[in-house]
Amino acid sequence: MGFGIDQILLLLATQLLALISPGPAIMAIMQQSFAHGRGVGLRFGLGLALAATLWAAFAFAGLSLVFAALPWLFTALKLLGAAYLIWMALQIWRGADRPVSAEGRKRLLGLPGGVLTNLANPKAALYFSAVFVTIFPDPLALSSQASILGLVLTLEVIVYTCFALIFTTQTAKAIYLRAKSGIDRLCSAAIGTLGLSLILNR
Repeated sequence: MGFGIDQILLLLATQLLALISPGPAIMAIMQQSFAHGRGVGLRFGLGLALAATLWAAFAFAGLSLVFAALPWLFTALKLLGAAYLIWMALQIWRGADRPVSAEGRKRLLGLPGGVLTNLANPKAALYFSAVFVTIFPDPLALSSQASILGLVLTLEVIVYTCFALIFTTQTAKAIYLRAKSGIDRLCSAAIGTLGLSLILNR
């Protein structure tokens, strides 16, 4: 079965609100863009978008049902994701007091970093499952699912590209250079909080 334009508009509005809500992904692309420039920020955003679309594809494939049947798998993925996010947060925190020119390259930058950052949160599969079931209650043909995934990817790329471009303007860069330590620690705390929440929340 197909879908209506009203369903698509609702999906896009829901996803847009989720994307622009302050969270670890925004904090991560902000820090990457500020500290490493527009190219790294754009590639990091593309990685975030690809990983989110992959979770959406898993949602269509019924990954939430697999998690329900095999709760240990969900727990294992959460712990792996939490470990990566906490490691990333620690790397950003440790580099907060170093000048940008002295920043180490221990953490993954660009496309790989963006992919891993969003893949580190398996709850995204549950989020997309809930959204898809609510907005598209009737079964969808594979072609319809592919179209929806294409829309999700397009919106994700557009939003993260806008963030990367905004965070690499001269004004934004000047603000970052003046307040690097505080901004890096804020980003680190947001990313680390998500990592801890994956461990602590059932």
